[in-house]
Amino acid sequence: MGFLPFASGGGAHLAPAPVADVARTLAWSDPLTWSGRLPGRRDVVQVPAGRSLLIDQDIDVAALEVAGEVCFAERDLRIECDGILVTRGGVLRAGRDDAPFAHKLTLTLGCTPERELIDGLGSKFLAAVDGGRIELIGPRRTSWVVLGDTVAPGAIVIRVAEATDWVAGDRIAIASGGPELPLVEERTVFGVSSDGMHITLDAPMQHRHLGQHGRVRNALPGAIAKVALLSRNVVIEGDVPAARTSLGAHCIIAGHAPGEPFPEQSQGSVGRFVGVEFRRMGQFNRSGRYPLYWHANGDVPGNALVDCVIHSSFQRGVVVAETRGVRIHGNVVHKPLGHGFIVDQADQAQDVATMLTTNLTIRPRRVRFADPAMRDLYERRPRSLWISDSR
Repeated sequence: MGFLPFASGGGAHLAPAPVADVARTLAWSDPLTWSGRLPGRRDVVQVPAGRSLLIDQDIDVAALEVAGEVCFAERDLRIECDGILVTRGGVLRAGRDDAPFAHKLTLTLGCTPERELIDGLGSKFLAAVDGGRIELIGPRRTSWVVLGDTVAPGAIVIRVAEATDWVAGDRIAIASGGPELPLVEERTVFGVSSDGMHITLDAPMQHRHLGQHGRVRNALPGAIAKVALLSRNVVIEGDVPAARTSLGAHCIIAGHAPGEPFPEQSQGSVGRFVGVEFRRMGQFNRSGRYPLYWHANGDVPGNALVDCVIHSSFQRGVVVAETRGVRIHGNVVHKPLGHGFIVDQADQAQDVATMLTTNLTIRPRRVRFADPAMRDLYERRPRSLWISDSR
């Protein structure tokens, strides 16, 4: 599998290295890494097996294909490209569990004009296929909490039920009104008290939101407001035009690309995301183009989605199909078109109760897809969690 030829594109390979020097990590900013010329916007950059590349500056290239190892320098970075493919044992890594990536990392996936880069994957993708591995580990944040005290219209300070690690500048959503949380207000954090429980907002609340300690008889638990964090340090996003076209980026972890013949020997891939923000994701009415999609990946250890947020989604939230062992814990899906979380086998969710209580879907929106293949799950009545037993 590889990128289709670009009509006006080029290619960039790492410079040849002596055998004794093959294990050395090469810096993107070093002209010697590229035999003198750094890759540009029209280049498809290929990192072959056995080579290690350190991205230590902002980059803007056509695409990135990784069969070796790519990691990110400890600094603020912005990566812009049309697609990133990690395959055949390749690794794309930022941060580790014991040392999360503490800076700002933004991966912007865009493609203008719209074109197919790889059969089965299309464009605007971050993909680990056929044994690829993506590990993006940001700081673990408090994803969501219950509102402590009821707030009235005009309130500028809210009290949450437990301490948070939120800071000024973070974006949050306050959601209440029933099981599907139809009443949502978004605000920017202006300040936080020393105990992390009193949040000062940048603008007053416009509606009343019921808190955990509200004096309302017979209030259902679903009516109590939840407050979710929409900001993270590590960001995967579609380009700005996606807001107009509803064709955002998509992330897929798969044994093989959708639409391709099933290989005789499929090698599962790994997607490990901790503390990551996904925004302007999903491609409306295109089957398999979801914000985050585990597809035909078997039972491969290490797959996880923990303390992440998906918002501004144009098609669903998280979809897990023909895949086992994915840990899904402490995440927020904010106002998706369609269901929030979909798993295709009941035993995929090792503990359904835990999935229901630790993950939050805010206001899943009704949608009727034109593509018949997209209508099976009846998203005119979207749900936070849909488990479809396909056995």
